[in-house]
Amino acid sequence: MRKLPYDNFDAQQFIVRDWLALDRTVLANERTFLAYGRSALALLLSGLTVLKLFHSTPATVAGWALITLAFTVFAFGVQRFLKMRGHYHTLSVIEESALPAELVKEFGLTPRLAPKAEPARRA
Repeated sequence: MRKLPYDNFDAQQFIVRDWLALDRTVLANERTFLAYGRSALALLLSGLTVLKLFHSTPATVAGWALITLAFTVFAFGVQRFLKMRGHYHTLSVIEESALPAELVKEFGLTPRLAPKAEPARRA
């Protein structure tokens, strides 16, 4: 498996700027996925248009090639999106567990893995 750029850093040492950059990267991943979908849709519609308007053998081959390419582009986009989302998901779990308990209590945050405050000990 190919290593990703974030693999070289210790997520426990990230600061707010690093987590915000990670959030922007996640949003960019979603935008990229939508671009793959948009491109696949354009290829699919182009292929269908060629099939519908032109009735020659080369046009039929080109139309089916465009339709095949559309499904290939979409499948590649889905595969890439899921791979990157899985990687960023592991970092977001670490981010949630790194929130201080005081911050969680003060702002009413409910992260899945927020550290639990220890009960007060009796003297």
